[in-house]
Amino acid sequence: MNKLIPIILFGLFLTGCQATTLQMRVDENTKQYSKINDPTYGKVHSFEFGSECGDLKRNSNGSKNYVGKWHDSDCGQNSVRSEISQNSSHQPKESWYRWNVFLPKDFPIQEGGKLLLGQFHNGECPHVSFTSEGRDEGTIYFETMKTWQGDCAATKRIPFTSIQKLRGKWTEFVMYSRWENNQDGRFVIYLDGIQVVNFKGRTLTKGKERDNYVKVGIYQCCNVGYKIKPASALFTTPERSSKSFFPN
Repeated sequence: MNKLIPIILFGLFLTGCQATTLQMRVDENTKQYSKINDPTYGKVHSFEFGSECGDLKRNSNGSKNYVGKWHDSDCGQNSVRSEISQNSSHQPKESWYRWNVFLPKDFPIQEGGKLLLGQFHNGECPHVSFTSEGRDEGTIYFETMKTWQGDCAATKRIPFTSIQKLRGKWTEFVMYSRWENNQDGRFVIYLDGIQVVNFKGRTLTKGKERDNYVKVGIYQCCNVGYKIKPASALFTTPERSSKSFFPN
């Protein structure tokens, strides 16, 4: 029996180092979504949107403690989305995250609005997101936000890749975060193992620290005055770990 103890303890150590696959659900106003088999990653999430805004009515309870104007559907801002959201709204103080993204060769660059490819959200606006506005011509930014004059406004934007570079292949996103509402925060992004962002500063939106959940997929927001070009993308399920995904 004593000989089994080291083996059991070693097994528990290995289990503790494994990443957790986050439990996700289909987000509201998502019309086109499915799971498909991919030859590289097996079961993956397939996201699509067309030109029609998301008209599903939101739960009115969501408007409580909302500082900005509450839109009861995505049509309030001519937005479309195909996303999944984490069931839990809690993140550990420090964590590693990983998912993979495939954009088709014909993935469009919109003339206006704002594309979001991944978010750490507080229910009103993202603490951290990966975004590209129409004026960015395909450049994708790491972005943090604040609540401001009854809405949300960007506080930091750091370019780290582009739609053009992500097209036609799988790209691995690995991220490390220390969640803070002050200058002690940190967010690091690696694309296919290469560090592209090393941000030090606030990673939580002040006044919105309690909720923090992962959202992935394609969300084309706020296209007032612009016609939306249909788009699609593939994502693997997000993973989280207390330890680095990279070997020592």
